[in-house]
Amino acid sequence: MELILVILIAAAAVWGLVAARHCSLLTGCVCFVVVGCVWGHNFWHGRIGPLTLTTDRVVLVALCGLLAWRFKSGQLQLRPLAASDWFIALLLGYLTVHCFLTPRAEGVATTVSPTWRLIASFWIPAVLYWIASQAELSERIWKTMLGCLVVLGSYLALTGLAEVSQQWWAVLPRYISDPDLGTHFGRARGPILMSASLGMYLTVCFWAGWFLWSRVGKLWRLPLLMLMLLMVVGVYLSYTRSTWLGLAVVAVVIPLSYLPRQWRLPTAVGLLLFGSFGAMLFGSKTLSLSRDDSSAGHSVSQRASFAYVSARMFRDQPLLGCGFGRFYDKKLPYLADRSQQLELESLRDLDHHNTYLSLLTETGLIGFGMFMAVLVAWGRAAWRLAYNPQQAVWVRAHGLFALAVWLNYVTNAMFHDLTLAPSEQWLLCLTAGISVGLQTATSSRRNVATEASNTMPRVPTAGSLALPSY
Repeated sequence: MELILVILIAAAAVWGLVAARHCSLLTGCVCFVVVGCVWGHNFWHGRIGPLTLTTDRVVLVALCGLLAWRFKSGQLQLRPLAASDWFIALLLGYLTVHCFLTPRAEGVATTVSPTWRLIASFWIPAVLYWIASQAELSERIWKTMLGCLVVLGSYLALTGLAEVSQQWWAVLPRYISDPDLGTHFGRARGPILMSASLGMYLTVCFWAGWFLWSRVGKLWRLPLLMLMLLMVVGVYLSYTRSTWLGLAVVAVVIPLSYLPRQWRLPTAVGLLLFGSFGAMLFGSKTLSLSRDDSSAGHSVSQRASFAYVSARMFRDQPLLGCGFGRFYDKKLPYLADRSQQLELESLRDLDHHNTYLSLLTETGLIGFGMFMAVLVAWGRAAWRLAYNPQQAVWVRAHGLFALAVWLNYVTNAMFHDLTLAPSEQWLLCLTAGISVGLQTATSSRRNVATEASNTMPRVPTAGSLALPSY
């Protein structure tokens, strides 16, 4: 077995050297996302001392080495830091100090280790974001990324369909068929083993197909449209309302950007009224939609319980919070509150179900403010690319795509603590890194052009010539 492993490592090293000469950093970032999604920890993991190796982490280390080699050889010039880079640095520094200064819980088995969560859900995605922001960017490379995401979404949708129909022979990798792994067995959940993750990924892949559709030949458009419809079916089969809402929100916002400016507000108001009317008519049916489990309605009522407990915890420790990774055990004293009608005891064995409230209760206003600053900076970067008429068409299209990914993330973050699953941050960090890289490159070119115009010798005009007097 050891000999086979050595041979595989040697072969991977050889192919890695070949890829290092011809592949772009952005392609490597997409490979990290695809490999981590499909062949993650449950597929293979090993240990080197205290470190756990997985396929995606090996790819990330190789990406860091490739970035260092290209910078050392002069093939790549690092772009200047943007405002969002400083926000991320502040957030990582604060969370790291907060994590290691927070005492560990005693006698309570937390579902996710705080140290693991810090590294896997914050530091590693931040590295992915930084590499993507430094990568060489062109329309061809960007289209390749969209194509890879469409292929990934097609695989995820077919896998989810096979899961729901119990066609286990078509479910690959095989560990997806194990009911003892992950959650939501019986629903479409994919290789990440969680239906919410599958729905979020399929939503992003659907919009990748949307922006790729006008950039492929006519022969490819019908198959691409069929794959996009398949992804929508996959989102539905996840039976997760937050992913439905994420897809619906993006489906409202992105098409509005194609309308003339004077039509956007009336159309948005009309859609809002139509959606409110539909929610009043069919909201109860949507909430009670049957799943394979009987806890659908209860999970909805628990959102109010989480909000109540979070408000009480925040009131007691508003500035610094209860400690990074400590919501699981610090919430326990608050569950005995009987001064209201909410049922709180069911939260005892649960992690938080809201990203914003989780960070607010654990890291206080400081950590929550830094996290929101990062999200706002990334959303602003995508918005400015999308609505800047001086940008190239594909750059503006990426701005809209990044905005779609951002909206999908911020919507689902209201219903799940996405920081408990590292893979939920990857697509957001990837597209945000590209947005910041494009914005920084545009600003650099503008500054260079301004400096060049200022240093050029001025040609005197007729009005500026001093005519001799006679």
